[in-house]
Amino acid sequence: MTILLFRENGANAHLEWFQKAASETFTFNDIVGINTSGFLTKYLDGSSFPELGLIQRTIAATASDYASNTKVPVLVAGAEAEYLCDVSTGTAAQTDVGEYIDVDDSNSVDVGASTNNDFYVTQFISTALVVAKMTRKVVGALIVE
Repeated sequence: MTILLFRENGANAHLEWFQKAASETFTFNDIVGINTSGFLTKYLDGSSFPELGLIQRTIAATASDYASNTKVPVLVAGAEAEYLCDVSTGTAAQTDVGEYIDVDDSNSVDVGASTNNDFYVTQFISTALVVAKMTRKVVGALIVE
């Protein structure tokens, strides 16, 4: 499962570097945010912090810096960016366009839930793939919801 930047839409996609949480694995393109301790961590269903972007590095438990707070690259884009999202829970349909959906885990979405309204669906591709905008997004010092 994965989430990819699909359309930039003038959202100025670029890389920024953040210190990651120690002893946490990441997969390339996991959705990430900054936790209350100030470290980059995976954004999961029900996370209390906003989405920041997509990590651009895989970090396995066997990585030399796994237990460290090293800086890692994150693809950050503005609120108009659209993402190609794998659906891991539920079955996507044309009726999902214009609806809010939730993150299922750090790399897929749940089209059957809208408790947290993490994404706004803009296009239906297939029963397992939608295009959506992040809605709980950090843009500078503002949270766009």
